Amino acid sequence: MVTILHELVSRSEGDGHARGQRAMVVTAVLTGIAALIVALRCYARFGLMKITGREDWAILGALILSFVYCGLVGGQLHYGMGTHESSLSKHEVQQQLKCLWAAIPLYNASLGFTKFSILFQYLRIFPARWFRTSCYVIMAIVATYSTWAVVSGYVNCVPVAKFWNQDLPGHCLSFDAVWFFNASMNIVTDVTLLLLPMPLLSALQLPRMQKVALMGVFAIGILVVITSILRLSSLRTVSTSTDTSYSNVGAAYWTAAECNVAIICACLPFLRPIVSVLFPKLLSTNSYNRYTGNDPITPITNRFTGHRSARQQSQLFSQNEDRDYDVYSINVKPGDRDRSNRSSLGGIEVTTEMTVMQESTKHDENISERRLVMDS
Repeated sequence: MVTILHELVSRSEGDGHARGQRAMVVTAVLTGIAALIVALRCYARFGLMKITGREDWAILGALILSFVYCGLVGGQLHYGMGTHESSLSKHEVQQQLKCLWAAIPLYNASLGFTKFSILFQYLRIFPARWFRTSCYVIMAIVATYSTWAVVSGYVNCVPVAKFWNQDLPGHCLSFDAVWFFNASMNIVTDVTLLLLPMPLLSALQLPRMQKVALMGVFAIGILVVITSILRLSSLRTVSTSTDTSYSNVGAAYWTAAECNVAIICACLPFLRPIVSVLFPKLLSTNSYNRYTGNDPITPITNRFTGHRSARQQSQLFSQNEDRDYDVYSINVKPGDRDRSNRSSLGGIEVTTEMTVMQESTKHDENISERRLVMDS
C-alpha cells in the first residue's frame, strides 16, 4: 500500500509522469468522496427509513460509471498521460487514446444518470401538475442529448479506430463542436435543475431556518455549474492540441470533478435523517408542527379507549414510487397488520387509512412540506 501511494503522489517531475499522477490522485479522491456520500445516502434511505426508489438506483448507476471512469484515467496514466507524446512509443500513445475514447461517453452517461436521479426525486416530492410536466419534459431532453453524447463519443470517428490511429483512412467529427455542445447542454440542464424547485421551496410554509436550510441544500447544485464552466477551458486545450497525452491532464481531473460533484450534490437532500441525528433542531419535524399546527404523523389509536400504544406508532411516507397519485398513507410496521389492513395487537383492533389529497395549490404545498420534512 505504501508503495502504491508513493507512486501516485510522487513529486518528481522526471519525464512529466508526475502531471498524470496528479490527475489520477484528484480523480481517485473525488471518486472516493462521492462513494462515501452515496454510502451515507444508502444508509439513510435503506437502513434508517426503509425506503428505496428509482432515484436511488439511478445514483448508484452514476457512481458505478464514475468508478469505471476513474479506472480508465488510471489506464491513461499507465500509458504515460502527462508525458509528451514524443517521449512515448506509438503503442503507448494509441493505448492511452483508447482509454480516453472509452472514458468520454461513460462520463456523459454518469451525468445523465445523476440528472435522472434528481428528476425522480423532484417527482416524488413535488406533486404540482405543472412541475411534474416540466420534469418529464426535462427528462426527455436529458435522455435525448445524453444518448447522443454516448453514441457520438463512441462513433466520433469512422472507422472508430481512427480516434487512436490517425494514419487510418476515414474522417472524424469536430472535437470542438461535439465536446462543447455536450458541455453546454450539461450546463443548461444543470442550471435548469437548480432553479426549477426554487419557486416551490420559497412558497412552503416552513420555519425560516428550516426553509433556508432546505433551499441551501438544493442550491448547492451551483457547484456543479461552476465545475462545468471551469472544465470548458481544459476542453479547449485538449481539442486544439496536437499533444493529447500532455494536454489531457487538466481535462481528466476536471471531468472527474464535474461527474463526482454532481453525484455528491444529488445525494445531499437524502442525508436529512443523518443530519437530524447530529443537529436535531435544524430540520426538526417538531418545529414544523409548531409552525403549521399540523401533525405530519397520524398515530393509530385504540378505537375503544383512544389511547396510543408504542408499538402502534405509524410512519407517514410519500406516494408509491410506481404510481403518480398525490396520496399519503399510514403504514403500520411489518407484523402489525394483515392483508385486510386489520390486525389484533393484544386484543386491540388496529386499522389504517389512506387519504387522497384533492388537487389544489394549498394541498400541493402541504404535501411538498411534509415530504420535504419527513423524507428528504
